[in-house]
Order: sequence, then C-alpha cells, then structure tokens
Amino acid sequence: MAELAGVSIKTVSEVVNRTGRVAPATAARVEEAVARLGYRPNLSARRLRSGRAGAIGLVVPELGTSGYFAELAEHVVTQAARQGIAVLIEETSGVREREREALLGPRRSQLDGILLNALRLTDDDLPPVPDDFPVVLLGERQVGAFDRVVFDNAAAARLATEHLIAVGARRILAVGGDPSVSDSAVQRLAGHRAALAAAGQAAVRHVVTVQWDHESGLEAVTRALAEGAEFDAVLGLNDALALGAVRGLLDAGRRTPQDVLVAGIDDIHTARFTTPRLTTVDARRSAIVERALGLLLARIAGDDEPRGLVELEPTLVVRESTAT
Repeated sequence: MAELAGVSIKTVSEVVNRTGRVAPATAARVEEAVARLGYRPNLSARRLRSGRAGAIGLVVPELGTSGYFAELAEHVVTQAARQGIAVLIEETSGVREREREALLGPRRSQLDGILLNALRLTDDDLPPVPDDFPVVLLGERQVGAFDRVVFDNAAAARLATEHLIAVGARRILAVGGDPSVSDSAVQRLAGHRAALAAAGQAAVRHVVTVQWDHESGLEAVTRALAEGAEFDAVLGLNDALALGAVRGLLDAGRRTPQDVLVAGIDDIHTARFTTPRLTTVDARRSAIVERALGLLLARIAGDDEPRGLVELEPTLVVRESTAT
C-alpha cells in the first residue's frame, strides 16, 4: 500500500489511523491506494497495539420499516468516520435477549463502546457489579446509570397536535404503537392528549398499531373509516404511519389536506418528497448523534464526569399535508 501511494509505511499508518498531520494531497493518495487494494483495518491487531479497537457498536431495533433508524445509522457512520472510527451495526428487532447479548456478549470485545437504543432491556439484565465499558443510550428507555441522549417525544406530539388544531382540526385520530409495550407511544400520546386538553378538545380515538410502518398506517385508517370513526385530521405517531394514513385516506376517496389534515413525527427524508409533502416534527437525529457520539468518545477517553440525560427540543416542520 505504501509503495502504491508513494509514501512511507509510517505515513500510511498516520492516515489510516488518523494519528498524524498529513498533507491533504498525500492523504488523498493513501486513501486512493486503500480503496484500490480493498484494505480493511484489523480491529484485533489495532487493539493489541493501542489498547483500543478504533470501532464502536450501534445497536438499534430495526433498520428497514420506519426509516428513522436507517437515517440515524447513516448519521452515526458519517460522524464516526470523521473521527477515524468504524461502526458495527446490530439489529435486535426489539427482542430483550438480543439487546442483552448486544450489550454484554462477546462481540463487545471488538469495540471501544456502544450506542444503544433499547426497547425491552431492563436493569435486571445488567450484571450486579457494573463494569466500566462505555455505553450511551439513544431513545426513551433508561437502563442502569448510562448516559442517555433523546429528543422530547411528548413535546414533539404536542407541537404537531397544536399545529393541527391551529389550522382547523377539531377531531384528530391518533395512529401509533401500543403504549403498554412502547415508551415512544406513551410519551407521544401524552403530548398529544396534553395539547387536546389545553385546547378544550376530547381525544377522538387512538388506533393501536403493532408496527410503526407504512402498511400499519394505511390499515389503521382503513379500519377506523370502516368502523365509522369521524375525524378531520390524523396524527401519525411517526412519519411512516402518517404517510401510510395518507395512502389509506386516498384509497377511501379522502384527500389530504382538503378533506383530512395529516401530520407525523420524525421528519424522515421521504417526508419531503411525498404528495403532499408531509408536515412533521424534526426528531433532531444529527444533533442527537453528535451529542451521543461526543459523550461516548469522552467516556472511551476515560472521562468519568457525571452527565445523565441530554434531552433535545423538537422543531415543527410545516408542509403541504396541513396546508389550508
């Protein structure tokens, strides 16, 4: 590799490991040689040399259904790469045993730390004597004494509901996960209901969905219409559900926003390109990853300063699905 790039072995090491100051043109030659040769760093060897693997884990429930976690993972990979850090991604399907294995299993010997979004893990799953392995939690569930970074889910739903009311909604159908098993559903429903109460409106109905995907949003609205529910707006507790609801309404001859207003939560990339473009609440993924990764790298470097919870405020993004 050094011969192909026309540099010394030391220079190659400095570029690959991000440990030295190398001229941009020289670094570009090394990176081109890395790509041509298909080089991949040996994490075990790196750990033996430096005491660190140069890699972190990202553990999430899913990557394909809602769009949220796929975009979160993209932010983690991109931001970690700027620090010269590899990311190993593990999907748990929200299964408690798989979350525990990802956190405590042998794979973590290849990692310097983990970013974890857990849905089912509890304090009972942790060892009685905590070790010092760095972990930062993403999302609603607090486990152990780990740092946690999240955006305010209740505030997000409150913002979306307040906006729907402000543009004329009087009977809002909420569509989303089961609060008995989903912390996100609990918090988002609480924010929705708080906004209704503040406006003097009663909750119309909450259609529970098992999944948080497009199909579930379509099926929920179709079922509500078939059962005679009367509503002039839909709040999807995430964007995938809201977009599925738009499709279900259209199939039933109801237009958005002319007949039924629709809003979601998360601001996934697809929301900007649908017809109509979706009004939603920005879940601050990039900022969440920036804060969480910064915390994790500080813990890896040995920082033991108490921190706890970091909660970011959401932002309303108004688009065509609520235009009146």
